[in-house]
Amino acid sequence: MKKTYAIVDLETTGSSFKRGDRIIQFGCTLLQADEIIQEINITINPGRKIPDIIEKLTGIKNKDVKEAPYFEDVCDFIYNTLEGCIFVAHNVHFDYHFLDSSLREVGMPPLSLPAMDTVELTKILYPTLSSYRLGDLSNYFVLTHDNAHDAASDAHATAELFLQLKKKANNLPLVTLEKLNFLSAHCQVDNDSFFHESYETAKEIRSPLPQQIYVKNGLALKEKEILSEQTAYREKEVTDFSKVAVRLMENQGLEIRAEQLEMMQSLFSFHQAETALNLAIEAAPGIGKTLAYLLPAAYQATPKNKVLISTSTLLLQEQIMDDEITRLRKMLPFELQVSSLKGKTNIIHLEKLAALALGSLTKRESLIMMSVFVWLTETESGDISELSQAQNFDFLWEKLTFESHEAPLKGKWANDDFFAFNNKKAEQSSLIVTNHSFLSHHIDDLAIFDQTESIDLILDEAHQFPRVYQDAHKKTVALSILKRRLKRFGYFLRDFREAIEKDANGDSLDYDLFNLEFAIDQLYQECAYSEEVLMRSLIHEVGEKGEVYLDENFQLENGTKNIYKKIHRYILEARLAAMRCLDKSCLRNDPVMWPRAKALLDDLDTVQVNLQYFFQERAGTYHVLHFAWDKDLLSLEIETNQIDYSGEIHSKIKDRFKRTVYLSSTLKVDKSLDYFKNKIGEAELQEGHFDSPYNLSERLRIFLPDDITAITCLDDKRAASQIVLTLREIVLPQQRKALVLFTSNRLLEEVHNQLKNVVSAEFAGTEILAQGFSGSRRRMHNRFMSADAAILLGSASYWEGIDFSDQAVEILVITRLPFDPPHRPESVAFQAYHQDQGKKAFYEEFLPRAMIRLKQGIGRLVRSRNARGVVICLDDRLIKSNYSKRMQLMLPEGVGIKVADHDEIKTEIQEFLKK
Repeated sequence: MKKTYAIVDLETTGSSFKRGDRIIQFGCTLLQADEIIQEINITINPGRKIPDIIEKLTGIKNKDVKEAPYFEDVCDFIYNTLEGCIFVAHNVHFDYHFLDSSLREVGMPPLSLPAMDTVELTKILYPTLSSYRLGDLSNYFVLTHDNAHDAASDAHATAELFLQLKKKANNLPLVTLEKLNFLSAHCQVDNDSFFHESYETAKEIRSPLPQQIYVKNGLALKEKEILSEQTAYREKEVTDFSKVAVRLMENQGLEIRAEQLEMMQSLFSFHQAETALNLAIEAAPGIGKTLAYLLPAAYQATPKNKVLISTSTLLLQEQIMDDEITRLRKMLPFELQVSSLKGKTNIIHLEKLAALALGSLTKRESLIMMSVFVWLTETESGDISELSQAQNFDFLWEKLTFESHEAPLKGKWANDDFFAFNNKKAEQSSLIVTNHSFLSHHIDDLAIFDQTESIDLILDEAHQFPRVYQDAHKKTVALSILKRRLKRFGYFLRDFREAIEKDANGDSLDYDLFNLEFAIDQLYQECAYSEEVLMRSLIHEVGEKGEVYLDENFQLENGTKNIYKKIHRYILEARLAAMRCLDKSCLRNDPVMWPRAKALLDDLDTVQVNLQYFFQERAGTYHVLHFAWDKDLLSLEIETNQIDYSGEIHSKIKDRFKRTVYLSSTLKVDKSLDYFKNKIGEAELQEGHFDSPYNLSERLRIFLPDDITAITCLDDKRAASQIVLTLREIVLPQQRKALVLFTSNRLLEEVHNQLKNVVSAEFAGTEILAQGFSGSRRRMHNRFMSADAAILLGSASYWEGIDFSDQAVEILVITRLPFDPPHRPESVAFQAYHQDQGKKAFYEEFLPRAMIRLKQGIGRLVRSRNARGVVICLDDRLIKSNYSKRMQLMLPEGVGIKVADHDEIKTEIQEFLKK
């Protein structure tokens, strides 16, 4: 008998049957033999008022259900229609249980149907999608979905999606289906039967492998391919590049901006010129600077003369690869090989994956692994950032990816290794995209330097590079972690020695093992003592977690330098004792002891190298103690770093790259490049400046409320209440997209807690997203971009590390001016450093940083021709402080600050944004 699938969707007055919500529409599409055989659409009188928000969402009004049948009038028909079917829905738990409760209420038997959920199935079979909402899937798969939130339309779209899922599953390689079938026992409802049926069908048919798929050691993988570039086309002489750019942009229907074309021509000429001076370009937001540097670079880069592009964050790197490079390739009349370079810890380690014991995985790990096995048939890079953030890959990250010290794979996986392939692709690529952190860590060991005649560097968001470089080169000693590892290894070593002693035929290792055991215990005791000394000295300052600047007095009083030296000496002794043991064959051949000993030695090597930096006395070096309590477990680590890396940055960039372009919308402070030059170590630079193509004096407004208390005078709770009041009275009624920027995560959390209640009670159609509470940055970004009305609460990178294109942000709320917290250890170190030089850190460092962040934050607005933007600043220091004039220099020319009360600001914003 043929199976019948009933694809069901309900529209209801709300989400809770227990709180009185009821069905207002029943939609059902019946499938048999992969064909639609019937569609049902029933409007139902819920017997109560439909809330306004549901009317807006579904389009079903109270007058529409006034003459409609009640549920008890149609329950027999619905029950009989579904009888004998497999119940399918998008988020099946809601529809199934709501319908079941409705049937029970009117005296019908409960539902006892097998059920399948298309949300989970889609996550497994299409693991790289950015969203699994039905509306977004309808756009992606081009489903027939004429009326979102109409039950009949949603059911029809879900039916088409279900057929797409069956088709995808049936075409997977048999080895992949075998793994999905095994792991599907962890699926919700009856999704396991979906994979079981696909597996049984595939076993029976035995179809050939899909094109470009091969099977190796039990895994189905996609063949890896490196495109061959036609570089001769680009070597033809081009004098007026702007004409080339106009033709290519017009072919794609892109907006032509004079400032963007001028910037393209400037960069094209710079790449061709023989000059010893690097180029600094400040390009206003909205100019389209990413395309402005990508297009001329594409025409001049070759595999032997590459262009390396580095941007500030991993998310921006992914945005460039996913969006801008995709657009670029559509424009170009030739093939262009582009590679993305990231750290090893993003790359799948096939040997680990193949050795994974599937039967030992948790439910959540099993579901993730199902999507991974499907993804392996589609990926060339093995880069886990390709996977949707909805997969929450964190649970398996360490089990499946490379560690930073691990070499490319050898043996049976050598030809399939993703890491080796990515390096090879980079060697043969013309353009390479990376991020500042990766470049900072690997500027000395990039393989492409050895395979290339010359490399030009484009440093996008260049103002952030010095700070990222500084963070990448800090040295840490995780004292508590080292102590715990030594203790565990000591127990294991003792058991190993005792087993050797009992083996009459074993090698004589007693003396060497005793020495190693003693050395490990000695090092452990010193780590424990050092931890106790450091925490005892901080007993009055310690909360659950924190960080403390270790000034010279602290180090002298507590003998910190002596602590470093003793640990360093005991590490040397432990390493020497371990090396004597490792020479013995019985230990080296032990499958359990050898890897543990080797891993500990690697850790001790790293600690030993890092401790060397703690002994060195250099101007601008500072030390920080980080600590945190997790219940009764202490985690303590010591960090050392330098304040000024400018000379080192300049030297490495000069040695590695033929020429460099520094790009940002905020290179200048006080209308000068001096601050940036000091940070990057460049004494002299060529300069370029390109203004916004839009008249910001007409399209941007800045307001400062005068009927609120100065935020610097309020504690977090009162400040949060005031911020929420402003959002409630001014921002939320606009029903727009707003970005609220913070300098404190504690204040952000307090605002989030208060705002949720306000929105659910008064503005239910607005989506609230908060950094640290709403998933990853990529997921938040996608949800914000797709929402009709949303408020995103962000700090740190949301000031300057996230790019919102196409005018996603219409209202920007600045809760406080973006100064670094003065109590942070780095801030204290800067104060001491500048004080020794007879200067004030506030004017030399903190104010310029805040000015740059302010301009970056405002740059989130007015990114397209018809866009308008509003800034609401809640910090009156912008107009009342003794540095306010310098701050205001960072505002767009011709845009003033209007001081008014909430009511006047609200009215003006409404009128301004309507234009």
